[in-house]
Amino acid sequence: MAKERKSPQEKKKLEYTRDHFTFGWHSSRYFPQTWKRKKARVNRNYRRKSEEILAQAKPGTDSGDVEAIADDLTAARFQKSVSRKRLRKAGTVSVGEKVQRKLERRQEAAGRHARRDQRYDSTAVSAVKTLTSLAGEELVEFVRRADRMLNAKSAALKGVLPCKDNLDRALYFLYLAAAGSHLEVDALRRNPDLDQAFRRWVAKANRILETEDRARETKSQQKQAVRLKRKAARKS
Repeated sequence: MAKERKSPQEKKKLEYTRDHFTFGWHSSRYFPQTWKRKKARVNRNYRRKSEEILAQAKPGTDSGDVEAIADDLTAARFQKSVSRKRLRKAGTVSVGEKVQRKLERRQEAAGRHARRDQRYDSTAVSAVKTLTSLAGEELVEFVRRADRMLNAKSAALKGVLPCKDNLDRALYFLYLAAAGSHLEVDALRRNPDLDQAFRRWVAKANRILETEDRARETKSQQKQAVRLKRKAARKS
């Protein structure tokens, strides 16, 4: 008799309920090996208990003892005396349960990522707002401080961690963005206007540093010229 053909929906339903899956924290060979050992151990215990009970009725037993054993050793009594331990699968789930877990995990991850992005977006807005609000000598002093700390990298940043005020938080955000941290960079990319404002501030800070570098270089050249004149005057 030919087997009844099943529709694709029926096959999928059977696959979800009948097939099982082992998660990644076990290797592909872990479950089959342990399952074989468990079955062998249970079967061995069952055989030993059966042997202990049936040993009384083996050949060589006296006829009087056989009649006494026959009265006590019935099928019901044997089943009660020897019970096979029930095996339970651990570390495996049905395919349907695996799919359900993955869907739930995917929904949780999507919500978690959205909340994380909102937090970094808020941090980026606050940092850029603080940076663009600086002006005059306060801006120059902050740019000098940022240049010193960014050149010294993380060792100098220990002085601003944990961030105590808006300037420290803005400085730490500037360090992470300059280092290429994808969370801060992505927060800027999600807001083009904010990204443009941040780039304009960075360009202004670089111009301030270039102006100070030129001023220091000019001052150094002037000092060098004065020393050369004095040296020439002493020789003459």
